[in-house]
Amino acid sequence: MTRTTSRTTRYDTVELSFRGDDALPVDGQPPFTVRLTCDDGGEPVVVPGFWDGSHDYRARFCAEREGRWTWEVEDARTALDRTAGAFEVGDGDGHGAHGHGPVRVAHRFHFAHADGTPFRPVGTTAYNWLHQDEPLFGDTVAAVAEAGFNKLRFMVFPQAGGYVEHVPDLLPFERVEGRWDVSRPVPAFFRRLDAAVAVLGQHGIQADVLLLNAYDRGFFGLDGLSEEEDAVYLRYVVARLAAYPNVWWSLCNEFDQLERPAERWDRAGALLADLDPHRHLRSIHNWVELYDNNQAWVTHASLQNGSATTEPGRANLYRDVWGKPVVLDEIKYEGDIPLRWGDLDARQLVHQFWNTTVAGCYASHGESFVTPSGSLHMVEGGRLRGEAPARLAFLREVLDGLDVPGLDPIDKWDDPAHVAGAARRQYVQYLGRSAPEHWEFRLPVGFPGERPEPGDEFVVDVIDTWHMTVERVPRRFALTDVERNEARDRASAPVALPHGEAVALLVTRVEPAE
Repeated sequence: MTRTTSRTTRYDTVELSFRGDDALPVDGQPPFTVRLTCDDGGEPVVVPGFWDGSHDYRARFCAEREGRWTWEVEDARTALDRTAGAFEVGDGDGHGAHGHGPVRVAHRFHFAHADGTPFRPVGTTAYNWLHQDEPLFGDTVAAVAEAGFNKLRFMVFPQAGGYVEHVPDLLPFERVEGRWDVSRPVPAFFRRLDAAVAVLGQHGIQADVLLLNAYDRGFFGLDGLSEEEDAVYLRYVVARLAAYPNVWWSLCNEFDQLERPAERWDRAGALLADLDPHRHLRSIHNWVELYDNNQAWVTHASLQNGSATTEPGRANLYRDVWGKPVVLDEIKYEGDIPLRWGDLDARQLVHQFWNTTVAGCYASHGESFVTPSGSLHMVEGGRLRGEAPARLAFLREVLDGLDVPGLDPIDKWDDPAHVAGAARRQYVQYLGRSAPEHWEFRLPVGFPGERPEPGDEFVVDVIDTWHMTVERVPRRFALTDVERNEARDRASAPVALPHGEAVALLVTRVEPAE
């Protein structure tokens, strides 16, 4: 983070610090706003200020444009020690903790950073990580980074219930007459949240922040906030976190476990979108009942559904319904507990990730091995124990090496091979956990999309998804027949495959050899 500086770089977080007359906020409204204007002539950005304990107030801003920025305090409800200033923003050249900027929707069903760099989420989960003591807190960050995950889902409010063995002392608000007073945030709690998001950013990990908690079950009582109290909390947490480039907002995990009408969730989501001047990704995650992800405030669908990922051709139906990116954030977990959602073996979890990938969607990982404390990794974090993470890091390498922005089903209506990619450019076919002995060169022809032509040449890479190898077939393939629904090279011999292994094929069009 850059604090009150005269010069910074694009996508860094600028923090303006103030001393004010009031030692406590007067209510749940922002104590002031700051209008920031760049000399490039673009639209000004207005960010809310927030109280940070004692007489300290702050406002945070993520600069996405280069130039000289001036700022001015507006609508101050407390006297501040300064009200205007300026700073310079230079080109970060894609370097630093947040070098490529916030992640947003790109190419309708996919994601990219603000500078256009594609982002392919391969994330993991540690719901109660924020509330763990050291060394567990730091060990989690190190483990997630080492494993190559680029997104971590965690809760702001502490979790209660099964497999939760740690109850934190630090809670988000003061209690007044037996109730949480959301107008009195506990600065130490939220500074810890700031630090958690910042340290993930330093490791190139997106912070998927679960704002509301369906797993309180009355233990802490934070699930009993009114709609008005939720709004006060959302204003405060967005003011604190929105300037971090690596933030994703998730309104709630398993929202339908809370007995609230759909209209209340709609209003909370719309408020979240309205509050955030930096336009971060926004979602809400289901238990049994699917949320109406057609709502304008939802940027992408975040789903719990294991069965949608057990076979190819299922998960992509969600894309057709909502026309947005789909992240299967809970597809069951690799683990050893006697519950159906937490007993997958690693091969099955990796298989479900690849099915999700060729459906044009994304998935999240989690581990449910019982830890020494009696908890689970997907609750408390810590070191990873399973065999899946290495294979998912390999999947991420494959995705990051693509020549196309993302994978989309080529012929989503009737392709028995469920091939995804970008027509006439690049294709991925997943052959499942047990590959045949041979593969005959065949590509689907879809609508819309560029139609392949006879003579088009391709190279084929055979990907062993479990043993993590990529082998280039030592010959090229050229299309001999292009029919209405498929294209083939009938002149070439079939490709020999590692029979019985979990295999995918990467088919890439190349310029004809001279």
